[in-house]
Amino acid sequence: MPGQHPHRAGRAVSGGHDDSGIAGSALEGGSLSWRARASTFLATSALAGPLAGAAAHAETAVASVAGLSVSAIDVMQLAVFVGVTGAALISAIVLIRERARTSAENVELRSRLADINAALRRSEALLNLRDQRVVVWAAENKKPELIGTLPVESGAPEDRAAFLAFGRWLMPRSAAALEHAVAGLREKAKPFDLVIESQAGAPLEVHGRKSAAHVLVRFLSLSETQRSQARLKIENQRLAADHDTMIGLLDALNMPAWLRGEDGGLKWVNRAYADAVEAENAEAAVREKKEFLGGQARDAIAAQHRTHPVFEQSLSSVIEGDRRVFAVTDFAGSDGSAGLACDTSAIEAVRGEYERTVRSHADTLDQLNTAVAIFDTDEKLRFFNQAFQKLWGLEAGFLH
Repeated sequence: MPGQHPHRAGRAVSGGHDDSGIAGSALEGGSLSWRARASTFLATSALAGPLAGAAAHAETAVASVAGLSVSAIDVMQLAVFVGVTGAALISAIVLIRERARTSAENVELRSRLADINAALRRSEALLNLRDQRVVVWAAENKKPELIGTLPVESGAPEDRAAFLAFGRWLMPRSAAALEHAVAGLREKAKPFDLVIESQAGAPLEVHGRKSAAHVLVRFLSLSETQRSQARLKIENQRLAADHDTMIGLLDALNMPAWLRGEDGGLKWVNRAYADAVEAENAEAAVREKKEFLGGQARDAIAAQHRTHPVFEQSLSSVIEGDRRVFAVTDFAGSDGSAGLACDTSAIEAVRGEYERTVRSHADTLDQLNTAVAIFDTDEKLRFFNQAFQKLWGLEAGFLH
């Protein structure tokens, strides 16, 4: 009956040929060509899943129209397979490229590591020389690391603890300066360059620097020429320290003190000198050339220096309207002179009073009828009265 075989309906013969078979073949060929194109598209697209479902639906519709026996499940499985294969291919390509990039980076890192190791070996070779030693603090709470050695003649100990105890093998002044400099470097990042002296008499150069993560103090042994220069530098530092000490002492004395240049002009005076000449301060006294002693006293000092470098004499000077007596000592050197004045006015007053008392007592004893004679510890006659002279009948010249 019509309608019982719907798949066979629509067959037509034209000119003795079966057109239905030809049409079916054409449809089937067209369907296979479309599947190949869809597979290529799905393999290169990230939307393989959704497109696979759409392709399955279209395939089912076409198959229904064309009367083919291809199911939707077969089409979906083919689309999923093609999508997974394409994704795997793309992933493989990406992984290959990433591996190549990683391999290139590893080669570069190996090259850089080899360069760093070579530089480290060079640095260690330089630091391990016997003419220098480096102390490295890596962190605030970690013990320092010591690299390199110093010559035996430098007097520096090899033991780590003994080396870090600077006061045991350095001169006291050098040890104090080094410890102060290291503390300033570690706490305030203040670099320093010092020349220190060991107890063996060997000079050493010390350089302190601080980087972002390390504190480095390097001790260098010097050549003979450098040692001579270092000794001169140490001697200069010692003389400068002694000069400052002596200047501080003279400035603290309550006695006028002064330094003169080769031309005889004032170079330095202390506070007592400035107070004695009524100057605002010591610098003003030097600048205004205020003299403590009079012209005759200065001439006497200059005349004495022509034949003898030391002048010692009591001189008088007017201070705050009063005439006072000073025991002046002045020494002339090759580049100038230095002087010190001690106020002896009180002593002179006591001496005058004593002499007046002695004369008064002598006059009193001389009026006595009793013979009186006074001898000193050396049994020399120091005093006699007229009664003593008459008692023994001796002449005054002989008794004196």
